[in-house]
Amino acid sequence: MSLDQNSEGTPTRRDMLKATAATSAAAMFAALGTNFAHAQGTDIIKVGVVGCGGRGSGAAADCVAGASMAGAKAEIYALGDVFKENTNNLKTKFKVDDDKVFAGLDAYGEVLNAGINLIVLATPPGFRPRHFQAAVEAGKHIFFEKPVAVDPTGVRIVMEYSKVAAEKKLAVVTGTQRRHEINYQDTIGKIHDGAIGDVKHMSVYWNGASIWSRPRKPGMSDVEYQVNNWYHYIWLCGDQICEQHIHNIDVANWVMNSHPVSAYGMGGRQVRKDPARSGTISRSNMNIPMAHAA
Repeated sequence: MSLDQNSEGTPTRRDMLKATAATSAAAMFAALGTNFAHAQGTDIIKVGVVGCGGRGSGAAADCVAGASMAGAKAEIYALGDVFKENTNNLKTKFKVDDDKVFAGLDAYGEVLNAGINLIVLATPPGFRPRHFQAAVEAGKHIFFEKPVAVDPTGVRIVMEYSKVAAEKKLAVVTGTQRRHEINYQDTIGKIHDGAIGDVKHMSVYWNGASIWSRPRKPGMSDVEYQVNNWYHYIWLCGDQICEQHIHNIDVANWVMNSHPVSAYGMGGRQVRKDPARSGTISRSNMNIPMAHAA
């Protein structure tokens, strides 16, 4: 895949992430197997997208590109979102029929019943465990964004239905994109081969700027307002450590070939001073030391 370059002739970070996302999508179609589309009686894999905001829009494009990379063909066939206006861009871009576009909190169920083969789950992560459960029960192949859950109850649902998905021989791929980045694969492979000896300790950091917020629209219910500003509500996002820092925690687990046996966190909260964004929170510099089993 070709990448745009900056003035110094090197690929930009945005282009590297886009290439990685497409590679991750290609991994999904490789997991489906080359005979999947033909086994379903068509040469086109019909994809449903639930959650049509920024990440869902990107995932839809990545899905189509990834299928091509894997020698398959994917069609964005059905769309669902709490807010109908969020589907407009994808509806136009991928020429999705009106009767395959759904809105509301129950839109995911309608997408699952719209004749799709594969579903992309890119809603706020608080919804993800139940959406994953429903997709597995419906027998659909699944790409779902990270994090897969925001609390222990959600994690247990995902673990339980991951086993069911395996029994049904469903392909399931998550959005832990660094697992598909060549530089990470090469470096961590060398670490596992003993290039630097045994790793005894790791600290992982995420430094970030302020997060976005959206004004309340006339007539919005409390739930609609919170869903539209999901990053500011723990029940929907799990906070920045869960939603964003999961990438670095995943890398630490990958390097250590294990999971933490204990953890503690340090961070900060700062109330915004901008009147248009009063009451929202900025989070940055999250450091999560983790003790791994020897």
